[in-house]
This record gives sequence, structure tokens and C-alpha cells, in this order.
Amino acid sequence: MEVILKDDIQGLGYKNDIVNVKPGYGRNYLIPQGFAIHATKSAKKVLAENLKQAAHKAEKIKSDAQ
Repeated sequence: MEVILKDDIQGLGYKNDIVNVKPGYGRNYLIPQGFAIHATKSAKKVLAENLKQAAHKAEKIKSDAQ
């Protein structure tokens, strides 16, 4: 089962990573605790767009500081 991590989890991955976990671990622990969401096609698109916007914002801040 693929999930997108919402927080850093030691031994598993970092925030915004897409990781494969056992279905029971994902369904019974990660998702109910709010540590992850299902990595559906639409969730992956949203994640890609958010990362793209964050990179653009960081680039703009960096160029404005110089």
C-alpha cells in the first residue's frame, strides 16, 4: 500500500515522501493517527503541485534576498 507521509517518521521516511507500507500498518496506524494519507492518483498530483509551488516560493525568496 502506498501512502504519502504528512510528518517525518523515524525509520520510514520524511514529510511528503511516498512510501510503501504493509496494508494493516497504513490503515490501522498511519492514516488514523494523521501521519499519512492514501497515495491516490489525485493525491499524488496535489503533492506534486504543492512541492512545485514551494520550490518556486523558495526561489523567489532567495532571489529577493540577494
